[in-house]
Amino acid sequence: MRIGIAGIIHESNTFASNPTTLADFRVDRGQAVIEHYTPTFHEVGGYIAGADEYDFEMHPMLAAGATPAGTVTSEAFETLVGELLDDIKKAPALDGILLALHGAMVAEGFPQADGEILRRVRALVGPDFPVVVTHDYHGNVPEQLVKDATALIIYKTTPHIDQRERGLQAAELITRVIRGEVKPTSAIVKPDLLFNIVFHNTSKGPMQPLMQAAIDLEKQPGILACSIAAGYQYADVPAMGPSIVVVTDNDPALAQREAERLGAMMWAARDQLIPQIADPATAVRQAMAATQTPVALFEFGDNVGGGSAGDATIILKELIEQNAEGWVVTIFDPESADICNKAGIGAEVSLRVGGKLDKMHGPTLSIKGRVRTLHDGRYMETERRHGGERYHNQGLTAVVEVPKRPDGAGGLLILNSRRSYPNSIHQITCVGIQPQQQQILVAKGAVAPRAAYEPVSAQIIEVDTAGATSISRSPDDFHLARKDLYEWSRVKE
Repeated sequence: MRIGIAGIIHESNTFASNPTTLADFRVDRGQAVIEHYTPTFHEVGGYIAGADEYDFEMHPMLAAGATPAGTVTSEAFETLVGELLDDIKKAPALDGILLALHGAMVAEGFPQADGEILRRVRALVGPDFPVVVTHDYHGNVPEQLVKDATALIIYKTTPHIDQRERGLQAAELITRVIRGEVKPTSAIVKPDLLFNIVFHNTSKGPMQPLMQAAIDLEKQPGILACSIAAGYQYADVPAMGPSIVVVTDNDPALAQREAERLGAMMWAARDQLIPQIADPATAVRQAMAATQTPVALFEFGDNVGGGSAGDATIILKELIEQNAEGWVVTIFDPESADICNKAGIGAEVSLRVGGKLDKMHGPTLSIKGRVRTLHDGRYMETERRHGGERYHNQGLTAVVEVPKRPDGAGGLLILNSRRSYPNSIHQITCVGIQPQQQQILVAKGAVAPRAAYEPVSAQIIEVDTAGATSISRSPDDFHLARKDLYEWSRVKE
């Protein structure tokens, strides 16, 4: 039994200013896929582990991924998908394909780009060839993709710490399909809700009981998989919103009935899905008044993992204006990092920091301080963290000590040269910062950083800020998404 493994993964924010080009993708091919993903907690790592677990021969093709950002360019999309299709054509005889797709990729001309990838793969391999797909929990799943997949399996956790297990689940299922042991049939239900990212944490309500119901359902006879995608609200696409996907063993009526049951459970929780979180000024005051530290501020509007700029200054500005001390803020600013590098450790520098990509993420700030450290920005995460990756690189990174006005200790400003999400605490420890010794830690994320920051923080405060990943975007900003989603319709009442 020979199974091809491949993936093209991108979370595309249609409100972000920076498009995603071919140069932004890391692409591994052939044996390099095995070498890169084997030690990771990624679903492709799960596919690889499944070869030994379920006794099949792997045929690695390509695995491509890029940091979340704006819409994928046509050149990047067509190049990567073209290569995938060529790989399938040239492959030795395959019995099936395991395909990692994010679920929230948008490409120029293809709002539901993951569905377009699978459509092309299905057209190539034929209607009965086994293709099992894995998706991120933040996918916007169209009905056609579920029809085109032999089965769809979606992560069950946010922060995403079960990706490897979902890859293993997909590997087990495809081997059972190939051996003729099961015949998957699927149903999808899409409740008319905007399941705001504020509520995506799978460890607490309102999502936790819904996800537990999905986990329990998978233990029932005849159920091969049950998945919930919370959706991705930063992509203006027709399928934007949550989805329930149930896969049964040749029982379409059971799949439909159980998907509708879980959909009704989600709809019943609709009045719990109205966000109410702190604005920046309030959040900083709360953090400064805290008696137990450090306090982590999660900057929702500049969620790098959701495709935002990474250079927002909104919380940084509040910290400076409120004379906070003991803070740590990371800003994507390669220009300022380069200035610090040229000045050298110990040098006093005057910088224009952040707010450079667009007008959504706050003003560019004038900052004076002393270069404390310089680092190449590479670090390794050995624990299970959101995204499943082991090796990270935030590029040339400088730490600047910014004094408090008018005197005394202020904060530490980390300037990196590559947009890097804060899913690992080593983003700051690799540059010599001990989080337990600080007062306020700012993480540019929503739910994903929790696995990294909960162990070192006395308290987490979520902050409603402007930006490409604002949680308060008006429905008027959307043109392709459904306008009758509950959060929007309720607010209008």
